[in-house]
Amino acid sequence: LATRDAVSPLKIIGLAAIVNVIGDSLLCVYPLRLGCPGAAAATAFATVFSSAFMLRDLAKKKLLPEISLPKLDQLKELFGYVGPLFIITIARLTGFISMQRAAMRCGVKPLAAYQICVNCLIFFLLFGEPLSQLHQTKLPALLDDNDKEATLITMKSVLTLALYASVGVGTVSFAALTLGNGFFTSDMAVREIIRNTAPSVCIAVMTAIMTVCIDGAMLAARDFSFIILLGLITCVMQLYLSSKCTTLTGIFLAFALRLGTYSFATIVRVASGHGALGKVLMNRK
Repeated sequence: LATRDAVSPLKIIGLAAIVNVIGDSLLCVYPLRLGCPGAAAATAFATVFSSAFMLRDLAKKKLLPEISLPKLDQLKELFGYVGPLFIITIARLTGFISMQRAAMRCGVKPLAAYQICVNCLIFFLLFGEPLSQLHQTKLPALLDDNDKEATLITMKSVLTLALYASVGVGTVSFAALTLGNGFFTSDMAVREIIRNTAPSVCIAVMTAIMTVCIDGAMLAARDFSFIILLGLITCVMQLYLSSKCTTLTGIFLAFALRLGTYSFATIVRVASGHGALGKVLMNRK
């Protein structure tokens, strides 16, 4: 991303996907038939494979640094960024675990439907990541320069893309679960549950894409204390709501409410001129 080369990573990821499929066939289907461990091994190998190719590509561009022990100031800078991200990641994983536990209480058929719905959610949620990364690559320099006009233009463009993407991708997710659920299971009872849950999954996908985009702007502003605090508060809120849910629709709506609350609170913070991003946009020092 820093080199503005989107083609090379795309080629490498595509090649890794092919390697993963071949590995799944060899380790799960024939000749080894190792089942889940084989699938995990194939995915792990494909990940290492893609990472090795990306490192080689960086070496060709003479961007690969020499391997050496980091200095103390470098470690402090690294942990100042990685530490908060670790806490944020754990909070988000906790939310997904609470969804899984709530689905397990609903019974076998709903649990089977949940697995399909949540995989659909995670898949379509990935469409918001490029928008988040766009914020993270464009905004830091603009915020450092205190460039209000360029920051506004950049955010307006990215958020507009996010709005269109959320509606479009959310619609596709709804169609996939209502019209295409036969590709995932032949059990009619499970398919009916999936169809009933599809609207809430659609709402969750649309909310997630917008939230991921907004979160990218907050990460670019390095407003970690606010992100962590709000992330923990919304995580506790989701844990409580999930514990009360008795349907898959409720589970996914609780997830959407968590993300919506995060986005709303973030917008209020920026609009009130707080945080690095808010100070630039509202001309506050």
